Amino acid sequence: MNKPAGIRTGFILIAVAQAGIVISILLSFSFFGMDFFPLAVIVVLSLLLVNAGLASLYFSFFAYKESSRRMRLLAEMNVQVNREILLNEDIELIYRTILDYLFSIFDTAKMGSVLVLGEDGYLSFASSRGFTEDYVQKFRLKLEDSFLYQETRGSIRETRLITHETFERILTKFQPGDWEYQSVISSPLFIGDRLFGILNLDSDKPGSFNDEDVRIVERFRAQIEVGLLARERYRSSIERYHVDSLTGLFSRRYFEDLFSVIRDRAYRYNENLVVALFDADGLKYVNDTFGHLAGDQMLMLIAKAIRASCRKSDIIGRFGGDEFIAAYHVSETEVIEKNIASILSSFRAKPVRFGDKEHRLSFSYGLARFPEDGTDLDALTEAADKKLYAMKSEHKSRLASSGR
Repeated sequence: MNKPAGIRTGFILIAVAQAGIVISILLSFSFFGMDFFPLAVIVVLSLLLVNAGLASLYFSFFAYKESSRRMRLLAEMNVQVNREILLNEDIELIYRTILDYLFSIFDTAKMGSVLVLGEDGYLSFASSRGFTEDYVQKFRLKLEDSFLYQETRGSIRETRLITHETFERILTKFQPGDWEYQSVISSPLFIGDRLFGILNLDSDKPGSFNDEDVRIVERFRAQIEVGLLARERYRSSIERYHVDSLTGLFSRRYFEDLFSVIRDRAYRYNENLVVALFDADGLKYVNDTFGHLAGDQMLMLIAKAIRASCRKSDIIGRFGGDEFIAAYHVSETEVIEKNIASILSSFRAKPVRFGDKEHRLSFSYGLARFPEDGTDLDALTEAADKKLYAMKSEHKSRLASSGR
């Protein structure tokens, strides 16, 4: 027999015993008359007190049991959600996991949502439960119109319970359909000091949530924020390793990692592979004449043009300073030459403006083929660099003759 069934059986036996006592009291009146009345009153009052105590004990036990269930689920949820946050690339799956666990704890919730705050100051659904697809698609809410913002007058710090009485004085911008919000737990999500979004549990029945529910969500919110902050810092460190901050191209180190993969594939399947080195022409002249911000813009424009000419299977990175490197997988040299010539032609046809002056962008380049010019990245870049140097010398001579 399980514990709840055993407790119910015990209360039934106590009730039967008390009924027997009451029957005995009634029978006693037939023998002793009204002389037994004071004792009968004492016995009945005692029984009432015992019943009140037992009822209180019964409800306390089940309240404790429900609280224990919630705490156990909360502990499981903290572990699972933080695991998803740190290890899962699918952020929507993370939000769904959050809502699934909250709904397992709060069976009074009718709807739930994770809203994320965009750079434009509007909230939109990142994940939801119970809302129609049409409502989710159309939903776009200014932060200032959210329940939490109105309830706190913009001082968003912690989880709040929004009751039926509160809805009489705050605006509901988006009605959810054929029902109305009556009880809502609304909790802010911060990453560091930045408001990231809002977590909501909604019900169409007044009194669905209480202060204890708010404390549970607040504790959970704190755990989520720790995980989200750790995730952002981890992803930022990975991105710094992967991406050059100025141009948005792969960093040299990450390019080298990717290149080793496609080189091994080219070697295994006897595929052709071309490595290209690019060097911006006249960067020193642009820096000295127009300033270093213009020099940065020049590098970004050249990087953007080269990247636009690449396929998804190609990789391109910043090799250092004013140099870029690309690896063209299963591509012919003639096709690459044609694409690069098209970039240079567009630069000549459309100069850029730095301040009140125009400047025509240009770059030198060199190509090396795998395996003819080398079988590793060092050998291939050395071969490409020799060809680049020859073109660079030609371009310098042309610039010198033009007085630049």
